[in-house]
Amino acid sequence: MKPASKRKPVARAVGEESSIDLKAVRRARSSGLGVAAQFSLAMSGTIAVSLLVFGLILYRNLAGSLSAEIDATGVQAVRALAVVDANCWEPFHETALEGRGVEERSERGLPPVHMEKEPKAQFERREPQNRERLRRLIEAIGTKLLDVAILDPTMKQVILGDALSFELEATRDFAEVSIQEGVYNANAGTVRQKRTKARVYAADVRDEIGRISARAVVALSAEKIEETLHGVLVNMLLQVLLFLGGGVLISWLLSQRITRPIKQLAADIDTVAGGRLEHRTHSHSNDEIGVLARNFDRMTQNLFALQGVLRQQAAAEHQIEVVREVQAALLPEKLPAVAGFECHAAARPAAKVAGDFYDVSEMGGGAKLAAVVSASGSGVAGAMVVTMARSLLKALAGAESSPAELLRRVNRLLAPDLRRGMYVSALLVRIEPATGRIVVANAGHTPLLLCRAGAGAAEPFHSDGIALGFDKGPIFDRTIKDKELDLSAGARLLLCTRALFAIKNVDGRELGEESAHRLFAREAGKSGETFVEATLAAIEAYRAGAEVVDDVTFLTLRRVGGSK
Repeated sequence: MKPASKRKPVARAVGEESSIDLKAVRRARSSGLGVAAQFSLAMSGTIAVSLLVFGLILYRNLAGSLSAEIDATGVQAVRALAVVDANCWEPFHETALEGRGVEERSERGLPPVHMEKEPKAQFERREPQNRERLRRLIEAIGTKLLDVAILDPTMKQVILGDALSFELEATRDFAEVSIQEGVYNANAGTVRQKRTKARVYAADVRDEIGRISARAVVALSAEKIEETLHGVLVNMLLQVLLFLGGGVLISWLLSQRITRPIKQLAADIDTVAGGRLEHRTHSHSNDEIGVLARNFDRMTQNLFALQGVLRQQAAAEHQIEVVREVQAALLPEKLPAVAGFECHAAARPAAKVAGDFYDVSEMGGGAKLAAVVSASGSGVAGAMVVTMARSLLKALAGAESSPAELLRRVNRLLAPDLRRGMYVSALLVRIEPATGRIVVANAGHTPLLLCRAGAGAAEPFHSDGIALGFDKGPIFDRTIKDKELDLSAGARLLLCTRALFAIKNVDGRELGEESAHRLFAREAGKSGETFVEATLAAIEAYRAGAEVVDDVTFLTLRRVGGSK
């Protein structure tokens, strides 16, 4: 019959699915500005904003300083002008009419001022000194001075100087000095009239009794402030552009230097993403980028090692699948019929390839040979050893009538080729269909189980013998013996491997021999095919999803005829 399990197809080419398919990873294409450009723009913008804010503050402070400077000059000038000796010309303007000055001077105890010849003489005598004082004031102030004059208290009559033509716009006071802002009209009334933005500073001229006798007026140009500020603004803009250009260049160079490791790391990542896991990423600094580069290199090397492991694993799995296929091909698709006996078998594959084998073949003298063979360990080596044992058994069985002698011959041929620690256990049962006679030989295998009709549990049938490969001749030959067994009608024999008793549930508890013996006895009365299905179902129910470590293999014989 066919084994009770279907084998998986042979695995695909090594590494086709198991290895990391980095070629499927597409290289990411960057868009937009790079890190260096973004850094340069950010630095340039910061520098530009900083320079503009600094320039604005400087401009405002400079404008204030220039305005304060011209105000200080005007105030100082008009105060200096206000000390002009005005007593000499006092009688010549309206303030001295009707003798008011005489009365006030008399009240203050001052000598009277003569109203006729003496004031005029004093005026003419002191006028050069006053004009000299004005000349020195003009020279001291310089080009900022537009005009200077002494006016009467009403500022309508010119006492000394020229008439002012001034259009007032705003007026404010500072330290008893009136400051008027507006437009000064030079050469008023002429075709060549020139309008100049100016400031007029006016201060009272008082005599020795504190009376206002005149008004001193100084007109200063305010356009110098605007010209100076305009020049400062132009220079500041030029400096801003100069510093901005230098800042852009320096920030670009710095960004190139800073981002060079990042660009190198990005190139390394692209190379690795293209599938070259063997590529090494070198760190050129001890900063965060250097740490990132070292960690990426370590990760890449780990992936490269993992890929190698996965390829090896894929190759091993491929080899295991090939062995599974070979092992499945070695198991008989259908067991031959044995007169007077029902003969069925089952094999459940596990996670690992086990070295198990069962078969029913011809033996000398017209008998049948039922065999279950198992190798130590698992994997490819175990499967190969079992294959060797199977080939020897089938090749030598036709010339032997004794199962023990057959095992002796197989051991002589097999033992020299087994490495230390490797062995094969075998359970052979010779069946004589004509008489129903059973002869058993056990080479270190799990004992044959006998399930008698109506018994509550299967009973092991022990026979002496050590496993194939432990000894090359004398000891094995002496220990292995044939042992006969009388099998009554309805009784069942079970040839199985140790793995059947080692089935574990989800709690890790093994099924055990006693439970297995009761299970076999309970199902022994059923037909062979039903017995196999019921046994496998009971095993699956006990396992409840737990992993099967080794293959479960067994062969069962049930006598259906005879007098015994």
